[in-house]
Order: sequence, then C-alpha cells, then structure tokens
Amino acid sequence: MRVVHVHWTGLPVTGGVETHLNAVVGQLAALPCEVRSVVGTRQSPGCVYEPALDIAEPSTPDRAALLAERCLGADIVHWHNPQWHKPEVVTAVVGLLRERRWRGRFLFDLHNIDVRPEQWEFLATLPGPIVAHSEFVAEEVRRRLPDIDVTVLALALPLDEEPFRLPGTGRTTVLQPSRMTRWKGSHLSLEASMTLLDEGADLHFVHAGTQHLIWPPGIPESLLEQAAVWQRKGRVHFIHYDPRQSWAAIRASDIVIHPTIDRGAHGEPFSLSVAQAVICGRRVIASDSGNLPLLLADYSAATIVPAGDGEALTGALREATRRPATVPTAGDRALARHLRDGFATAGRRHLDLYRTLAGAA
Repeated sequence: MRVVHVHWTGLPVTGGVETHLNAVVGQLAALPCEVRSVVGTRQSPGCVYEPALDIAEPSTPDRAALLAERCLGADIVHWHNPQWHKPEVVTAVVGLLRERRWRGRFLFDLHNIDVRPEQWEFLATLPGPIVAHSEFVAEEVRRRLPDIDVTVLALALPLDEEPFRLPGTGRTTVLQPSRMTRWKGSHLSLEASMTLLDEGADLHFVHAGTQHLIWPPGIPESLLEQAAVWQRKGRVHFIHYDPRQSWAAIRASDIVIHPTIDRGAHGEPFSLSVAQAVICGRRVIASDSGNLPLLLADYSAATIVPAGDGEALTGALREATRRPATVPTAGDRALARHLRDGFATAGRRHLDLYRTLAGAA
C-alpha cells in the first residue's frame, strides 16, 4: 500500500491540520504501508516540497505535471483541503492522472469548510470520497453535497510528550492554546482577561500559537498596545510551543479558553486543543462555534458562550476564576479515554479506509 498525502502547508503548529498530518503520517510509517507527505511550504519537517502547492508561487502546467508524476505510483492520494487554494492545480493533477490511466484512488480531506458557494461547487466535482474529522463537518457536507460519500475519521495527535513550563506561577492561569488570530477569538480573550486584570483578578493570561502564522492575525494594534502594558507587569504572556509540548502546557493551566467567533459552516471544525483539555481534565470555556458544543456536550467542566460575544466570555471567565479546581466525573473520564483512543488509533483507521478504497478500485 503506497500513500501520498498532499497538503498546501506543512509547518508544525500553524494549526490542527499540520499537527494531524505529521502525527498520522508518523503512525502510518509504523504500519505495513509506504507513506509520503507532499506540501507547499519549504523546509517542512518530514515533507517533500512541491512548488505547485506553494500559494506564493504561480500555477504552471510544468509544476502540475511534476506533482502528478509524484502521485503516479501511489495507491491512494490523500489530498487535504483541496477547496481552499489553487483549485486549478487539483483539477490539473486529476486530469493528468486520468490521462496516464492511473489506477489508484483519491481521498479528499476537509479539515475546515466555508460558506462560499464556489468551494462547494468545486468539491462536488472531485472524483473521490470525502473525509471529515467531526460530525459537525460531516453533516455540513451531507447537507450541501448529498450525493458524495462522507466518512468521519478520527484525527491523529502526538501522544508522546515533552516538558514545557508556562510563564507565571502562583495565580490562576488562563490559557488560549489556539493560533493567535481574530478568527480564533484572540481579541475577545485579550479583552476579557484584561478586563478581569483591571478589576484586580489574580490571574495570568497566556496565549499560545504566536509563531508560524501564515496569515496576519488581524488583532487590533490598539488592543496589543494595551496588552503590552500587562506584559510588562508579567500578567499577560504570548508564547509558542510544539505539539509534543502542548500536553504539559495544557496540564499547567487552570482554565482553557477557546472563543472562536464564527458559527455556521465556518465554525470551529474540531479543536485538538479543546480535546486535549478534556483529556487533561481542565476547565474549558468555548464558544458555540462549529464542533465545540458537540465535543463538550458531555463534559462537566465546560461552559459554552455565544460566538463573538465578548461580554458573555468575560462573565464566564470571571465565574470560572472563582470556582475550585475541576474534579473529573466518570463521564468526563470516559470521554477523555474515547478522545485519546481516537488519537492513538488514527493511523490504523486511515489504513483500513485506504485498503477498502483500494479494494473497490
């Protein structure tokens, strides 16, 4: 079984896509298959760079032909987020492989989705089944593309851990573990934490994911200037850690906050970091965005607030800082085991799906 994973970016900790890609390829490498990752970012660990996938490079027939040549020997080409960038490259590679009478199968992987009609129109043309990593994404696909086969497949995440020390000690630590962007609600968490600090709350606010950002974060400069005052006082911290250090960082926090601002199709598609917070038994405040309410529905230490509602987020955070440490229930522990088992067995489940597809070719 020969598998090629194709994705636009491959740097670690630009988001859950890259973390999953690295972890699932690592798991597959230990199984009876040959697996490679082809990406559009240079110097990506464990990945081969292809200019055809680079969003900063022009699309040319020669580059598409080189990418198709790399895929030609594969039994499965697993293409991540084909709808987001350069659909003409996807179309060209599909056409070239058909011309070469390629006998393999495509699998198209949706890590996130959008409301834009052109993306759904493009997805409807793709010659293969779709993988979603949450029921939220799967249901959106089924609703919009009822004729396409959709499989829900667990995400992978590195379970081997490395030490990491969060800044600040002796106070309640509030951690936003997602990328620092407006879409992830970073401006709301900054405003909420600084409101509480102005009130005299005894807390540290720590925002991770401040490096390897592909797009500008979109945080107002005036808000960052306010945050800088609290940075100098040692109460607001902007940090970065890699996926294996994320476990120690989340365990060292008291409250994990994830205020993604969008509802609808562009809501949070899964959230690896919130799943980690459940596994680690942390208190969680999250928005009613995408998969977050589904993920946290059976978790006793979760508070859900309306997406984009800074006042509700501030109130929930104020209440959470006054509550005692979490004590996981039997249901919480069962949910944690389910999530961890999904991360641990993602490679095997991917390989099972590949074999099913190859057998049906």
